[in-house]
Amino acid sequence: ASSPPRHGRPLALQSRGPAPRARATGAMVRFCFCARGMPRDEGDDAPRRPIPELALTSAPAPTPARSSRSAGKELNPPAWPASVVVVEPDGKFVGDKQAFFEQLFSDGGKFSVHPWAADKRGTALYGGFFDEVDREFDTKRTAVLLKPGVHKANFNVGYYQCLVGLGREPGAVQLDSFECLNGIGTDHREHGQSPGALCNFWRSVENLQTASGKAIYYFVSQASPLRRCHIRGDLRLCGTVGDGVWDWGWASGGFSADCKIDGYVELGGQQQWLARNNELGEGKHFEHGAWSAVLVGSQGGYDHSGDHQLRATEVGATEIIAEKPYIIFEEGQKRYFLQIPRPQTNTKGVSWQGGNLASPCDSVDFELVYVAEAGVSTAKAINAKLAQGRHVLFTPGVYMLDEPIVVSRSNVVVMGIGCPTLQPSSSAKNMECLVFIQDGLTCVRVSGLLLQAGPAGSGALLKWGRQKGSASAGDTGFLHDIYCRVGGDRPASEPEVWTDTMVEINSGGVVGDNLWLWRADHMVGHLAAMNSRNRADHGLVVNGDNVVMYGLFCEHALQDLTVWNGENGRTYFYQCELPYDVTQENFGARGFVGYRIADHVQNHRLEGAGVYCFFRDHDVHAKSGFKAPEGRPGIRLNNLFTVFLNGKGCIESILNGKGRTCSEASKGRPCFL
Repeated sequence: ASSPPRHGRPLALQSRGPAPRARATGAMVRFCFCARGMPRDEGDDAPRRPIPELALTSAPAPTPARSSRSAGKELNPPAWPASVVVVEPDGKFVGDKQAFFEQLFSDGGKFSVHPWAADKRGTALYGGFFDEVDREFDTKRTAVLLKPGVHKANFNVGYYQCLVGLGREPGAVQLDSFECLNGIGTDHREHGQSPGALCNFWRSVENLQTASGKAIYYFVSQASPLRRCHIRGDLRLCGTVGDGVWDWGWASGGFSADCKIDGYVELGGQQQWLARNNELGEGKHFEHGAWSAVLVGSQGGYDHSGDHQLRATEVGATEIIAEKPYIIFEEGQKRYFLQIPRPQTNTKGVSWQGGNLASPCDSVDFELVYVAEAGVSTAKAINAKLAQGRHVLFTPGVYMLDEPIVVSRSNVVVMGIGCPTLQPSSSAKNMECLVFIQDGLTCVRVSGLLLQAGPAGSGALLKWGRQKGSASAGDTGFLHDIYCRVGGDRPASEPEVWTDTMVEINSGGVVGDNLWLWRADHMVGHLAAMNSRNRADHGLVVNGDNVVMYGLFCEHALQDLTVWNGENGRTYFYQCELPYDVTQENFGARGFVGYRIADHVQNHRLEGAGVYCFFRDHDVHAKSGFKAPEGRPGIRLNNLFTVFLNGKGCIESILNGKGRTCSEASKGRPCFL
C-alpha cells in the first residue's frame, strides 16, 4: 500500500539511497484525472449488478482523537471479534504462552503441533513436517496481534493465520521464533519431497523481531509473505527431507519485503523467490534455490559459487514503493493507530532502520478506522463508511457480499488481517467485480484480501477504474498481498464458479506488491480440477499506463494468463503455471501464452519471469511461454525461462517462437532464453 497524502494534499516522494534515475527526489505526487474513454467489454452474457456511483472527494484529515469514542467516531480500542487474538507481552500475559500458541495452531487439537525439542532444532539443515491435512480450504481465519514487549515463545504459523507485531518498528516486539514446515500426505504420513511446501499458502508474518542466533524455518509457497521482520539468524525457506543437500522438499515460490536478516537466506528447493528491499548481514547472501531468484532493492546478493541451475536477477534499487500499512498499539495511550508509510523512490534496504526515521508515515487514530466483522458488516455498511472517508480494516472471516465494495475517495486504506475472504453471497447476482476503485482517485491502498469467485460470476474480482489512465507510477495507489481464488473451496458436486478476469487495472500509476491470482488446480477432498471447470479467462489484464508489479504470481487461467495493454509497464518477478486441464484445441492451437505484451506497446520491462507447464490431461503443445513485440528498444526482457514440470506435451519456445523447447527431455530444469 502506498501512503496517502496528509490532509488530502500531494505528498513529496521520499527517497532512500542514490537519486532516482527517472524522477527527481522530492518530486511532488501528481493528481492525474484521465478523460480518455475506454470501450467496455461487449462479451458479457448477463447484466451485471451496477456499481453505485459515489462522490469523488478526498478523505478528511486524520486527526488523532483523545477519547475512547467521540461523537461519530469509531471505538478505540476496537471491539475486536473473536477471530482477532491480542496477546500481552511477558509479565502481563497470564498462563503458559507456549501452550496458548500451540492451542491456536492446533485449533483445539484438530491439527498436530510440531514439537519444539532442542535436540531436533540443532541440525543446520533440519526439515520437519506440519500435519494440516484438510485445512487448506478451511473457513476459519485468525489474526494474532502481539503487543510491544518480549514474547518468550515459538509460534507455528498455520493456514489462514497472520502473526503481527504491534510495535512502531520490528524490534519493539521480540518473539523467540516462528516456523512453517513441510506438509504431509493425505494419509497423514511423511512422503519425502512431495508435497513439501507446495501447498503452504495463505499465512503471513509481519513487524516483529526474532531471538538472536536462532534460525527461522519458514517453508512456504504463494500468499505467505514475510514483511517488516528482523530475523536475527539464518532464514531457511525450504527444508530438507533426506540426507543430501539437494534433497529438498518442493516449494513453488514466495515473497519477502522490508526484512532484515542477520544471517544467510537459504532458498533450498524454492522454484522462484522475490526479495524486495531485504537487507542481509555483512558478508551474508542468498544461496541455492531451484530456478530463479529476483532481488530488488536488496542489500546482500546471491551466492553464484557452485554448480547451480538457478539464475539470479538483481535490480539495484526499487524504483517506487510505499510499504504496506500496519497497525501499532501505544501502551501509554491504550490506543491503536494505523500507520501509512509514504511513497518512496529509488530505495534500497529496509524502510524502518533507525527508529522508522528512514520512512515517514502518516499516523491515523483508530477512531477513523472502521473495523469490519464477517457475518455482521454488510457491503452496504462498509461502502457507507468508505463514502464518509473512513479507512476500513477487514478482520478475519468470510464476507458474503451482495454488492461490490466500492472505494470512492482518495487517501483511503482498505486493509485485511488474517486473510479475510470476500466472495459473493448465495443470492448475489452477476457482478461487475467484488472490489472496485473508482476512476480519478489518488493514494488509495488496498491490501491483505483474498477475493473468491462465486457461481453467478463476475467481470473481475478486483477492478481499478473503468477509463484508461496514464498517471505516474505510485500516484494512483498500491495493492499489497492481494490473492484471487477461482474454485477449490467447493467439491465438484456444487455449482462451478467463474470470473472473466481476476484483476483488471484500467487506471494508470497503480503499483502491485505480491499478487497471487489462482484458478485452483485442486479442490476440497484433494481432487483435481478437470475439464476447464471454474472458468477464469485471465489472471491479470492491465490497460492503464505506468503500472508496476513486484511479485506477480498467476496460475491456471484458461487463456492468456497475463495481458499487458498499457504503456511503460514493469514487472519484477513473474511466476506462471499454465492450466493443467486444457486441450490442444482450446489452448495450444489458439496460441495462448503465460505473459502477453500487446503488439502496440512500445515500452515494457520484465525481469526474472518463468512459465511452467504440466499438461496433465491432454497432449498440449503451447507455442510459446511469452509473446512480445519485436525490434523495439523500449521492450526490455531479462532472464525469461520455461520449465516442463510433468505430464504431456510441451512449450515449444520461450518467446515468440525463439528459444528451446521444454518437454519431458528437460523435465524439472529451466530453459532460459
